[in-house]
Amino acid sequence: MKRFSEYKRCFTFGCSLTRYRWPTWSDIIKQDIPETHNYGKSGAGNLYISNQLVEANLTHNFNKNDLVIVMWSSVTREDRYKKNHWVTSGNITTQNNISAKFVHDWFDYRFYLLRDLALIELTRHYMKQSKAEFHMLNMAPFEIDDMISFNLTPEMKNSDYGDIKRVYATTLESMQPDILTAIFDGSWPTTPIKGSKGQGQTADYHPRPEHHLKYIAKCFPKHLISKDMREFALSTNKKVLKASSFDDLEVWWKEHSNKPGRL
Repeated sequence: MKRFSEYKRCFTFGCSLTRYRWPTWSDIIKQDIPETHNYGKSGAGNLYISNQLVEANLTHNFNKNDLVIVMWSSVTREDRYKKNHWVTSGNITTQNNISAKFVHDWFDYRFYLLRDLALIELTRHYMKQSKAEFHMLNMAPFEIDDMISFNLTPEMKNSDYGDIKRVYATTLESMQPDILTAIFDGSWPTTPIKGSKGQGQTADYHPRPEHHLKYIAKCFPKHLISKDMREFALSTNKKVLKASSFDDLEVWWKEHSNKPGRL
């Protein structure tokens, strides 16, 4: 059975399920691969994720001693680059940076699915040229959910986009099971915790460290989950559950997490 510690470097890419206010799957793997470069960013869509992977390869030159893992995000996200800064607003129907008029005039789920599956397929082939070991994880199924249903026309609601999924069948099959389905059976977990600096948030719906550990074990059955990885995940999970607010976690986690490398 292969150990994560056999790799010299690890590069991870994704959204807030990859880099968050508490440890994710990337941080757990880092316990066995100290040189881990986490390019995750909250709100990131698949345009940002694929861009960062290409930049990371051009910067670090992935090789046979590297492990490269992408966790793809949901398809209805809009990423923009302006004034030397990536703006990752998240779901286009719930964000505050792009105007409601643009959303009304241009939102089309079919477009987002075509755009992102092409990006994923291009990334898959791009990584075939690399000697690094490459894996693709997934946040959630590429299906319409309640968050965007209010913008859908009857035609969009009645479509399962089977024609697109058939074209990209190999692409979809190359991904590991999504964490929402594999670990949570379709419903995100709830962690009772208050928002930072007095914000009204009273719960968080991101996977906790213990969930990420289970997901790693499911996606990488041929790689040994070490004692260090398990202890880190379970001990930090206790910290998350004991924290009354994000403020309680902020100082502690900033001391343990590294900064993402990006242009």
